[in-house]
Amino acid sequence: MTRPAQAGFGIVELMIAMTLGLFLSAAVIQVTLASQRSQRILEAAGQLQESGRIAISFLTRDLRMAGYMGCPNLERIPVNIIAKNLPSDFNFSAAGVLVGQDNVSASNDYDAVENSDVVIIQRAASPAVNLVGNVDQDNANIQISANPAGIGANDLVFVTDCITADLFRATNVSNGNGNGNGNGNGNGNNNSKVTIAHASNNNTPNRLSKIYSTDAEVMGFQSLAYFIRDTNRTTAAGNPIHSLWVQARSLGSGAAPAATELVEGVENMQISYGEDTNDDRNIDVYRSAADVSNWAAVLSIRIELLMHSLDDNIVGSSGEFVQNNLEFNGAAVASDQRLRQVYRTAVAIRNRLP
Repeated sequence: MTRPAQAGFGIVELMIAMTLGLFLSAAVIQVTLASQRSQRILEAAGQLQESGRIAISFLTRDLRMAGYMGCPNLERIPVNIIAKNLPSDFNFSAAGVLVGQDNVSASNDYDAVENSDVVIIQRAASPAVNLVGNVDQDNANIQISANPAGIGANDLVFVTDCITADLFRATNVSNGNGNGNGNGNGNGNNNSKVTIAHASNNNTPNRLSKIYSTDAEVMGFQSLAYFIRDTNRTTAAGNPIHSLWVQARSLGSGAAPAATELVEGVENMQISYGEDTNDDRNIDVYRSAADVSNWAAVLSIRIELLMHSLDDNIVGSSGEFVQNNLEFNGAAVASDQRLRQVYRTAVAIRNRLP
């Protein structure tokens, strides 16, 4: 019996099959890479959105409180200041509780990123506590129910009843003296009282402007500076990582404490100030800090943040994943293949609302 001839693949068929296989593999690889790139972009965008939201939250929460002093405001009730040896940056006036620095130079007091903005506010600090003792006599100390703010010796302290306001320097804060006072630990029980002295060695005079009643509130004092700083950390590709920082301190004596990093990935901050130029309680123009003519007439603050991703190679230099047409502070943003996004908001200064 004759056996049939066996047929196989020829060289042409093999080459065609290999070519088709290569095309198919390349297509699968291309789809996989595109999917991975899309996933990385989505993850980076999510990180930018979360970081931007948190940074805006920090800024708006504090900036709207510039000049806060309890229920009164500086336009209606000037503060009677008896504290001595005030710091050089102290200026609790309508023109001093909010100030900005525009496009700072490389050498600046905050070690902020060059050509970014700095904003500084001064305010009474929460929490407030009620006055409970020494309200019937004009002496050199007051008593509060508790000390949750941790007011200590040499701190600046507010007391106000919405009619009058005083600012003094604490010379001593008690831990209890055995005469009905508690331990001053902030427990807030009915028998606890904390005595804050304001003696003449740190105050001139050592008497407040009036005898306050139990409806008065007592608060600490705080200065806050927000700025962008290089963290001295880098991405895997060596790109610098910038962050939003705050320097918060009570204006007592001594140098300001170290700044605190709040949110990483904030590359730059630009702030403009809504100024009322004709005293009609409406914003007439937004200006940079360098162009503000009257800080007491600033009613709102417009914030712009440029955020960058913490990972490299998120966007490309060309093709489908390139990030085009992104501008910040009037200029195009150069690409280093990190994803970027601009976040904007505006906040009204509460103590200056009509």
